[in-house]
Amino acid sequence: MRMARLTFGLVMACGLGVIPEAVAQCQCARCRGGFLESIAQDYAERNHWPMPYVCPDREAVRAPFALMVHNGWRRQNMLCDEHFKEGTAELTEAGRLKVQRIMTEVPAPHRTIYVRRAESPEVTAARIQAVYDLAAKFSPDGSPPVVQETTVAPAGWSAERVDAVTRKFQTAVPVPQLPPPQSNQGTSNQTQK
Repeated sequence: MRMARLTFGLVMACGLGVIPEAVAQCQCARCRGGFLESIAQDYAERNHWPMPYVCPDREAVRAPFALMVHNGWRRQNMLCDEHFKEGTAELTEAGRLKVQRIMTEVPAPHRTIYVRRAESPEVTAARIQAVYDLAAKFSPDGSPPVVQETTVAPAGWSAERVDAVTRKFQTAVPVPQLPPPQSNQGTSNQTQK
C-alpha cells in the first residue's frame, strides 16, 4: 500500500513538471535509465540491506591477507648475495639447492624465483639469467620458470653469523650434573592412629 502511494505521488509530481526538470539535470546512469526504475532499484536495495554491501566489505577485509601471503612467498623464494659467489652471477651450492627446492617442492602458483638487486644492473641481469637457466633444468612440467628482480632486504643472518652464535651458546652452557644427594634424617613416615 505504501509503495502504491509513493508511486502515485511520483506520477503526480512528474505530471506537474517538478521532477522531470531535476531528472534532466542529473547525468548519472541510474537517472538516464528512468526515474521510476531508479526508485524501484533503491527500494530493492534498501529491502535487501546489508547484502549488497557484504561482499565488497569481505573482499576489503581479505585483501591484506593475500598481500601477506604473496610477500611471504617472495621472501621464501628470494636469492640474496649469499646465494651467489661474491661480485659474480655464479650460484653457490646453497643457491643451486635453493633453486632446485623452489622448482620441485614449492606449490606451482608460488614458484616465482626472486633475485635481490645487485650492486650494478649488469650483475643483476646476469644473476637473473643464471637462475633462469638453472631453474629451467628443474622445471617439473617443462614450463619456463618465472624469475624476477626484487629490492626486498633479506630477513635473517648469514650462515657464518648463525654458526658463531650457536658456537658461543654451546660454550656458555653449563655442564649437566645432578644435585648432591640430601639426607632424610628429619623426615619420618609414621602413620597417625
